[in-house]
Amino acid sequence: MLSRRFVAAAGSGTRFVVAPKNLRGYRGLSLDAFGALLQGGPDTVPQVLVRLLAEHGKPVDRVAHDLWRKSLHTQYAADPFVAFREAHRRAFDEWFTRFGIRGDVDACIDEAFDEYRHVQAYPEVHAVLQEFERDVPMAIVSNMDTMVLLDALHNNGLSFTFIVTSEEEQRYKPSRSIFQRAIRYLGLPPENLLHVGDSYIEDVVGSTSVGMGSVLLRRPGASGDPPPKSTPIVSDLREVREFVRRSWG
Repeated sequence: MLSRRFVAAAGSGTRFVVAPKNLRGYRGLSLDAFGALLQGGPDTVPQVLVRLLAEHGKPVDRVAHDLWRKSLHTQYAADPFVAFREAHRRAFDEWFTRFGIRGDVDACIDEAFDEYRHVQAYPEVHAVLQEFERDVPMAIVSNMDTMVLLDALHNNGLSFTFIVTSEEEQRYKPSRSIFQRAIRYLGLPPENLLHVGDSYIEDVVGSTSVGMGSVLLRRPGASGDPPPKSTPIVSDLREVREFVRRSWG
């Protein structure tokens, strides 16, 4: 397991690779963290907010989850860049006002971040990543706060040499620059890199805008607007593995 310091330092360099001519298929991967490798995360209403709403007799249904996601992603789109913690502060403030809730916003954010740190990896993740490690370089590309992300990966026994976060880039996905940084780290032509994530706009649109391949990981029961019919869709990381292997021909 790489130490936190080593992982962070590794993310600041470039992996120099002389790619063979006519390289075939996907030879490197970038992956979203939450929703692709890790369960839960900021796209679902934090449990602290679920509890506060319940205390006020307000249920948390699918509409509430969509409203939370919209509140947070509005901050992701703000210009200038809004740090992940500040984005949560603004989202919590909006919800407290909307639902007439009173509480310590900073304490709520701390509890939400602690929840993110202790999510579980999906069942197949460890085994498939071990297979990938033998064949392709990998990077994480995430909108998550850097230290929270590193803690969540560490708590699940996962480590990556290359980690790109919105905090590092000062941009959220689907910004082109966050994917361009991943391309530099992995050191391969973008057409030989595949990005895997659970959001059509953030992951598919963002990665393809810089010439990378993409696949939408839509796990059973996950919500989201239907993507265009041409979008490759898989339901777990095992299907990603087969998708990559087929690209090798």
